[in-house]
Amino acid sequence: MPSAVRPTNVARVSMLMQTDLLLNSIRTNQVDLLKVQNQLATGLRLARPSDSPAEATTIMHLDNLYERQQQYMNNLEYADDFLATTDTVLGQSIELTQESYTLALESIGMGTDDAGRAANAQIIDQIIKQLISIGNTTCRDSYIFAGQNGTQAPFEAAQGGVLFSGSTAEMQTRVSDDYLINFSIDGNDTFGARSQRVLGTVDLNPNITAATLLTDLNGAQNQGIRRGSIVINDGVNPSTTVDLTGCITVGDVIDKINDQTSVIAAVNAAGNGLQLSGGVDITVTELGTGNAARDLGIFNDTGAGALLTGQDVDARLTLATPITALAGGAGIDNTSGLLITNSLMASVGPIDFSSAQTLEDIITTINNAGIAAYAEINADKTGINIHNLLAGSQMSIGENAGTTAADLGIRSLTGATLLTQLNGGRGIHFEAGANALLITDGLGAGHAVNLDGAVTVQDVIDAINTATGGVVIAALASVGNGMELTDNSGGPGDLMVTTHPENLSGYFTAQELGLEDPDNPNTGSTLTGADVNRVMPDGLFSHLLALRDALLSNNDHTDTAISDAAAQIEEDRQGLSNMRGIVGAQMRSLEDRKTNIEDNLLSIETLRSDIRDIDFTEAITRYQNLYTALQGNLMTGSQLTNISLLDFLS
Repeated sequence: MPSAVRPTNVARVSMLMQTDLLLNSIRTNQVDLLKVQNQLATGLRLARPSDSPAEATTIMHLDNLYERQQQYMNNLEYADDFLATTDTVLGQSIELTQESYTLALESIGMGTDDAGRAANAQIIDQIIKQLISIGNTTCRDSYIFAGQNGTQAPFEAAQGGVLFSGSTAEMQTRVSDDYLINFSIDGNDTFGARSQRVLGTVDLNPNITAATLLTDLNGAQNQGIRRGSIVINDGVNPSTTVDLTGCITVGDVIDKINDQTSVIAAVNAAGNGLQLSGGVDITVTELGTGNAARDLGIFNDTGAGALLTGQDVDARLTLATPITALAGGAGIDNTSGLLITNSLMASVGPIDFSSAQTLEDIITTINNAGIAAYAEINADKTGINIHNLLAGSQMSIGENAGTTAADLGIRSLTGATLLTQLNGGRGIHFEAGANALLITDGLGAGHAVNLDGAVTVQDVIDAINTATGGVVIAALASVGNGMELTDNSGGPGDLMVTTHPENLSGYFTAQELGLEDPDNPNTGSTLTGADVNRVMPDGLFSHLLALRDALLSNNDHTDTAISDAAAQIEEDRQGLSNMRGIVGAQMRSLEDRKTNIEDNLLSIETLRSDIRDIDFTEAITRYQNLYTALQGNLMTGSQLTNISLLDFLS
């Protein structure tokens, strides 16, 4: 930058030119001086991009990078606050759980009329309320155990139990351009708020339609549909290459083949794949190393004749799957509906699917039925699962005089249910080699039933039908759930099922099968048993509620019930401790990431400052030089402008 006094006394030039030279010199120094003044005032070396386009571009890039890194730091601080709150809350929960366990141990052995148990039950009730409050803790206006549904309290006392309405999807945040982290734990993982689900036992196996997305197909090789080009020859015309890379739906594939070849593509007769017809001897091969033909189930390089029937491409379930496409196109019974009951809730009428058009309609109807049931498509996209959201309550799913529940594979008790699975996993018990049940028909005749070798509920049904010779018919209930026995003897007495005297197992097998209720004996010729495979949330709230009820029961089985609940609560405490350890590990990981980002921010700031910011010492020195030069220009100019033509005459 110029800082010297520029000459203005150039020989043999006009006075006007001397003046212009003087003014230009002064103007240049003033502009340079103004720039330095601005730099000193702002601390920036570049005032505008035009000062240095290349450096300005670099600064803009660094600014953008800095902002992203700063946002990632903000995200990490938010997540760290969230996890720190979670860690504190888990610590409180562990203390309350330990207190509950201690109370349970103290209550074992107390007399049946001991007031101490009732007092301990009240304490447990208060602990449950405290845990509900803890479960609804917030951080930065989000409920920490609600998952991605962070605006709604996940827990509430309802119907004598604890209702969970949070999401099981964990909250995520971005901590780099290509990496997301989970930073929350949901209430289900922490408190076991949902039941072990009623797993769909039926592959609903939907048919494909023209609207089916290729991404919703497992493909004939169970590798999805890897789109590419295929080569089709009808045995008459030259081979044609069909590019399927842009296809989105099954209909797109069909249209591409029909538009570009002489063969006719369509969905096959089974509704589970494609078929090609026409020509003489159809072959379909891959172009290069592609997999499209194999994935679509139509690869055939040896010749298929005039009709090539494709393999099953195994469509996955989606919310948009039509009901008519389920069960290989057979559909389901959507007119009868089904029955869902929760033991702590008032009964809800049959859940009606008569207006349902898609699987989403069925799932939404169940979820909105007001029975604390939550339906979802399973992870394999083959069926649906049902959760019980009300801790302390037992849920049963049965029929409403139809086959809806069985068709959907969500009946809680089926013929295939294992006996070891019944009664919350406690199973049933009988004496090997001895008769397990005694069935008394209306004529008073007794029928001994041996259950040796029985593994499933259907085995029990078959054993009853065989033992009674058809006098008493056993089957699954047509309305509700459980086993149902019908007496065909015509006798006036009541049909009864009891544990056989030979059964020395020490257990009440008839009650374990739901076929006997001493408090409500059967009357009539039909006996509808209870569903003994009901599901309930297997977590802390359920176990605390079970402990409270056991403390209040005061009967011969109280000590056993308290002991069972105590063992489960101790497992819950260990689970909470493990969860707290996971949270601690996540917090340490976040701290490491925060340190890395802080280093990145410092590096970016340093580099940006080197390019953008001024060196104040250098700028001040330059300012002084420019100011001196300006003074010199003014002084020299004042002297030169006083010279006239007379000064050169002598």
